[in-house]
Amino acid sequence: MRKTIISVGMSGCVIAILAGCDTRPEQEDVRSVDWYESHATERAAKLKDCMTSPRTLDATPDCVNASRAENNIKAATKWATPDEGVRTEPSIRN
Repeated sequence: MRKTIISVGMSGCVIAILAGCDTRPEQEDVRSVDWYESHATERAAKLKDCMTSPRTLDATPDCVNASRAENNIKAATKWATPDEGVRTEPSIRN
């Protein structure tokens, strides 16, 4: 009787543990920062996806690479563009 109770209890624990296991979703290919820099529409779409569910996607390699590419593109733009308005031309001359 005692062995039966122990085996049923252990079986229940094993089933509970296995029921809690979740299969991982298949991960898509991770794009590089350079790839995102040269593909603006895909970069914008990925950043939009990353912002819609930041808890699950924000720290993924693909979101990080898209974000870095966006930062690189913005850093390479000329200052004093009409949409920024606040910045001025740099005064340092070579």
